[in-house]
Amino acid sequence: MGIAARQVLWLLAALVLLSGCGPAATHRFLVTFFDEVPSFPPQEQYCAELDEQVRKKAAEPPRKSEAVEQKLQGSSHPPYAEKRCNGCHQSDKTSVSGLLKPPNELCFMCHPKILKHRFAHGPAAEGECLGCHLPHEASYPSLLARPPASLCDRCHSERRAAAGMHDRITKSGVVCVDCHDPHSGTSKYFLK
Repeated sequence: MGIAARQVLWLLAALVLLSGCGPAATHRFLVTFFDEVPSFPPQEQYCAELDEQVRKKAAEPPRKSEAVEQKLQGSSHPPYAEKRCNGCHQSDKTSVSGLLKPPNELCFMCHPKILKHRFAHGPAAEGECLGCHLPHEASYPSLLARPPASLCDRCHSERRAAAGMHDRITKSGVVCVDCHDPHSGTSKYFLK
């Protein structure tokens, strides 16, 4: 294989990695480089498949501890729970992603004042809401992708300022968002 062919393969591999692994990202990648890529099924078919998955899951008896945990901690995005898909998704085929706006602008349609203070948390400022939240349902409150006690550790592995104080506080069950606003704040450290 020649040098040019290797460079093209490396470029394609980099594009795949940068575009993500979801079905929309994969489809976007395929239609960019290949002809005759089939289009996504209609939105109604996705909703029908989702409804079927929900019915099957509801038919299975949940384990007691799982049912209690979901009742206490789970969350669902109201438009999703109410099957108002068109609040975020286009019903026609004019967008490859199927979203009304680019992903980094979509949440601000309904949550325009989430960044209400001078200092903004980087992911929130960039519209990277899915770094912390799931779009439809979650096992944790506020559609969090991980337990609140470990959510911030996913990105923040650096040693904390006032580390001793943080260690004592977290041992008592206090989580980051009890003291820090995860979206924006009036001070550098987003203290409430």
